[in-house]
Amino acid sequence: MKIRQVYQLPPDKQKDLDYLVRLEWWNLGFRISIVGVLALVLGSSQAMRVAWFEDMLSLIPPIAFLIAMRYRNRPPNAIFPYGYQRATSIAFLCAATALALLGGILLLDSLLKLAKMEHPSIGAVELFGTTFWMGWLMIGALIYSVIPPVIIGHLQMKAAKKVHEKTVFVDGKMSKADWMTGLAAIAGIVGVGAGLWWADALAGALIALDVTKDGVTNVKEAVGDLLDRRPRFTSKAEPEHLAEELEEQLCAMGWVASAAVRLREEGHIFSGEAFVVPHSDENLAQHLRDAAQFLNHYDWRIYEVVVTAWPSEN
Repeated sequence: MKIRQVYQLPPDKQKDLDYLVRLEWWNLGFRISIVGVLALVLGSSQAMRVAWFEDMLSLIPPIAFLIAMRYRNRPPNAIFPYGYQRATSIAFLCAATALALLGGILLLDSLLKLAKMEHPSIGAVELFGTTFWMGWLMIGALIYSVIPPVIIGHLQMKAAKKVHEKTVFVDGKMSKADWMTGLAAIAGIVGVGAGLWWADALAGALIALDVTKDGVTNVKEAVGDLLDRRPRFTSKAEPEHLAEELEEQLCAMGWVASAAVRLREEGHIFSGEAFVVPHSDENLAQHLRDAAQFLNHYDWRIYEVVVTAWPSEN
């Protein structure tokens, strides 16, 4: 049985991927610091609690990505002849599932607090001989929790597009939108300070709803990839048209009467099959080898396309 070779990115794409890995380490470091800062000022605020849980969840995508990077380049073997390229797709699914489940739990918890009309209290703390309203410290911590993710999220999305890395792209997209979470939590804390008891739980529910929505959307995307759905490019919801391009290239070859190509995603790369109907059987074996070599070097995202002759219906 023929075993696949380890997929090697082009040098420029490998450089982009190395940058993305370094960026994820920075992202993980900042997120750990954010979780620590929020834990220090958590108090009894539901909005703060949900924001803290969201930041705890935000540790999953970079950790999953960095772990998957240790596996994805392992060489194929007799047990896993297709290799380990889908390790990042599994990481993507794990992160999305955790996001959806905990988002739903937090949403239910916030709605129950609204139904029970629980009145949260935000006390005072003494620092350097001065008494501060705890809410100001919470707001300061929330502002810090927003700034690094927004900046890093923008960098993640740009870098992930270059290497078709969906796990990091989606993480960056959520990070870029973190300002809404911070703003909602701040509004809830200010509302409690103004005597609006329901503002805190309502802010928590809105944050949890956004977390749940992101989780469900990403679960659908990850499951689609694992079910060999037609490939989609990182930043687009519509199908990738690379298969049609390959069909056109095959049909342009003089010995091909017609052709059909199907592709699937394996992490950040594509694999699939090409079925060609030749005009004749003359030099067919050589034509098939040449076509396979051409297709496998057509686009950097293509890992392996197997070309097979299909008999004519005539």
